[in-house]
Amino acid sequence: MNKTPQHPSAGASGAGDANSLEELKRLLEVSRDEIVHLRQQLKEYPEQLEEKVRERTRELEAINRIAATVSRSLNLDTILRASLEKVLEVLQLKVGAVFLMDEGKAELNLMVHQGLPEDVVEEMQVTALGEDCQGTVALKGEPILVADFQISKNPESPISRYPEFKSLAGIPLESKGKVRGVLCLLSHRPERFSQEDLKLLVTIGSEIGVAIENAWLYEKSWAHSKKMEELSMTDSLTGLYNRRHFYRRLKEEMARAKRQKHPVSLLVVDLDNLKEYNDAHGHIRGDEALRGVAQAITASIRQDVDNGFRYGGDEFAVVLPYSDGDEAGEVAERIRKTFEDFALEGTSLSIGLAELDFEEDVDDFVTRADTAMYVAKNSGGNRVHRA
Repeated sequence: MNKTPQHPSAGASGAGDANSLEELKRLLEVSRDEIVHLRQQLKEYPEQLEEKVRERTRELEAINRIAATVSRSLNLDTILRASLEKVLEVLQLKVGAVFLMDEGKAELNLMVHQGLPEDVVEEMQVTALGEDCQGTVALKGEPILVADFQISKNPESPISRYPEFKSLAGIPLESKGKVRGVLCLLSHRPERFSQEDLKLLVTIGSEIGVAIENAWLYEKSWAHSKKMEELSMTDSLTGLYNRRHFYRRLKEEMARAKRQKHPVSLLVVDLDNLKEYNDAHGHIRGDEALRGVAQAITASIRQDVDNGFRYGGDEFAVVLPYSDGDEAGEVAERIRKTFEDFALEGTSLSIGLAELDFEEDVDDFVTRADTAMYVAKNSGGNRVHRA
């Protein structure tokens, strides 16, 4: 039996078309909203880009200002103080501190600070590696950001006693892959430090780390140069200044005395019977006797005012600024008696003393004191004679 094909009714067809139109209208609305949103984004994009450029420019200017500040000096204290001051200024903060590593003791020392309570400063003078924010940063070599210090606070940290401190940033100060110190910053606002701040601070920390390294190298170089200079002026046996430095210093003191019209006196000290003492006891004991003279001089003069010198062989000299003949005589007797108390059998000191005449030159001054020493020596030794 043949069946006639069934066709959709007019009513069903109309309903389907209506649904399709509704869906198409919905899609058009969505597309229209997307177009509006894209247009808005395109409109805002130049402003966002401009803000990004301005922000990056501010960061670069901050880095440049800090780099310029820390590069002006090779004095470590100046670098640290200027660095902290400039970082606080750039980030508009009021509280911070800089710690330096002591690798030999595996600890950090608080060097400079601003805005910290006094009891916190006292407790943070020394921090062991791995302790507190600064110790952790130094140990790991990585920065730390604490969004809300009061929520994630360390009860053992002295900062935890102060609820006004809300957020914290700890930055390693690195140079050549080593942590030289730590910069710690505190804020009274929670979540004060962003990831962008962190990137900026890490870059700044590297600049400060390099400046610290340069200052250390300079101090080592200066100390080495100073040591070499001292060695060139020092007698290796006795530790006193040598003959060359004697004349340099004596000329300086004479010039100052003549300008300021104050007295200056000179002692020439001779170790009696050194040859006989060497013959009887050997040169090692003779060297000990010479060192004994140096010790007697050093023990009897004013530190950082008077100066003792090994003039040559068994002769020594002592320059006494601001001392007249009478005062110099007391010093000379003190030196002679101190050496006598060492009881080095067969030895003693003959000392010549001269007070400066403002009309004489350095050779005349030395000759008068030297001649007075020979008078003391030829009179039996173990005495002081004044020119």
